[in-house]
Amino acid sequence: MGDLVAAEWLKLRTTRLLHGTAPAALLISLAAVIGSTLAADRAGIALESTRGLRRILPTTGTGALVVLIVGILVSAGEYRHGTAADTFLTTPRRHRVVLAKVAVGAAVGLAVGAITSAACITGAAALFRLRGVTFPFDDAEVWQSVAGTLAYTTLFAVLGVAIGTMVRNQVFAVAAALAWVGIVEHLLVNLAPGIGRWLPAAAGQAILRTPLDRLLGPAAGAAVLAAFALVITAAGLRFTVTRDA
Repeated sequence: MGDLVAAEWLKLRTTRLLHGTAPAALLISLAAVIGSTLAADRAGIALESTRGLRRILPTTGTGALVVLIVGILVSAGEYRHGTAADTFLTTPRRHRVVLAKVAVGAAVGLAVGAITSAACITGAAALFRLRGVTFPFDDAEVWQSVAGTLAYTTLFAVLGVAIGTMVRNQVFAVAAALAWVGIVEHLLVNLAPGIGRWLPAAAGQAILRTPLDRLLGPAAGAAVLAAFALVITAAGLRFTVTRDA
């Protein structure tokens, strides 16, 4: 299994995909943190207060959307570029290939979450200082947000790999995932919150402790998102084993 993980990592790091992932996630998250900090300051909210931190810090997880797409490309890309058949001929036990991709996706998600969290906390601290406020590094809210970001990006990366395993058309898989998160879930969370709160993106926002009404608690959100990742991964394993490459 270790050799398969190493092979998947080699495929990923020798393409341009990985080189653009962390910078894109970092820039998106950092811009979101800066924007929310400035908005909170203009609204007269004390930045160092619990209310201020809960308005600012959840945006550190904005880059999770990038790792979702990366996860899809890690798995669906094999079919787009016609390398899936060679991969499965080399490793006939297809489920091992899928699990290796999941492991690599999770590692990338965790790493991106760590990088964006560090950069966003640093950026927020700098903005606080410009406003004459000391960033409360010792506040539990800060580290709960960091932990939430790590969980969110890791699970979203796994979810992306699982989706790409089931939906082999790379372009369709990415478009469908973006439409689901940006349109379908957005509408359901607002129009039917009793349903919307149980969906993946809303569960991710709950993990981040985003101050929105009717979301699940952080632990429940993590459980729901992990369940989605597990179920879709299991379905992807089944499809991979039973369908031709």
